[in-house]
Amino acid sequence: MEDAKRNFLIQNGVDVNKGIENTMDFETYNEILLDFCNTFPQDVNKFNEFKAANDMVNYEIIVHALKSNCRTLGFMNMGEMFYQHELAAKQNNIDYVNQHYNELITEVKKVYNILMTYKGMN
Repeated sequence: MEDAKRNFLIQNGVDVNKGIENTMDFETYNEILLDFCNTFPQDVNKFNEFKAANDMVNYEIIVHALKSNCRTLGFMNMGEMFYQHELAAKQNNIDYVNQHYNELITEVKKVYNILMTYKGMN
């Protein structure tokens, strides 16, 4: 089963080797990834709320945390997108956040679908 889960993630662009390297072994990686699966929707709701309120201070905090989690788990593309939003929020660059928000949401939805499929494999 571990091979099937690992292959599923790799086929969907997740750098599983990086994730395992960051978390020591596949068992630990799997546990942390499942925790991320469970908290991801709430975190997305938070950054949506902060963005809607133009609250760049709290937006920066939540996208920073999501960036770190994504990079740790091997979701490198989304981690980079969150990083760019973090930098923009740090500079109070609401224009950048608004201009690149839809592409971030598209990636979030893609990763959410990966996460939910992965969760169902456990």
